Amino acid sequence: MLEREAILEEFWKRLASVDGVKFTARNPSAPPSLEDLPVIQFFELNDSVVEPSSRGASARPIYKRELQLVVEVFIKAEQEASSTKELGLFVQEVKKALFTDGVTLGRRSVELSEIETGRILRPAVGGPIIGVGLAYKIRYIENIQTLFT
Repeated sequence: MLEREAILEEFWKRLASVDGVKFTARNPSAPPSLEDLPVIQFFELNDSVVEPSSRGASARPIYKRELQLVVEVFIKAEQEASSTKELGLFVQEVKKALFTDGVTLGRRSVELSEIETGRILRPAVGGPIIGVGLAYKIRYIENIQTLFT
């Protein structure tokens, strides 16, 4: 869990660094409010072991893992007619922040990749509010030995 938390802290820090963002959240339970827009929130999904490894019965395991995340981005557009274009420009800024130095989130043995963009979201809060979901996969290594040092 140490590796996972460090990776997610960096992921969240990069989302929060997007120019103009007023609010970010990790696994929020409440929907975003109008006052908080633009909002970037992310949700942790499956964190699967894709390749276990150990070197003998007494060795502590090392796991290659794959964590899935969904990022939801919401903005209040200037005009209804341009809302989709404005959202697209904002999403470009999100991607620039996440991939600023490549796919590693600045860490060894980490690989971030986008796997899907969802449908356009139109929450029932009034005004030209628009959003979209972006699905990401993060591959990383969890070394259980680090829990003992």
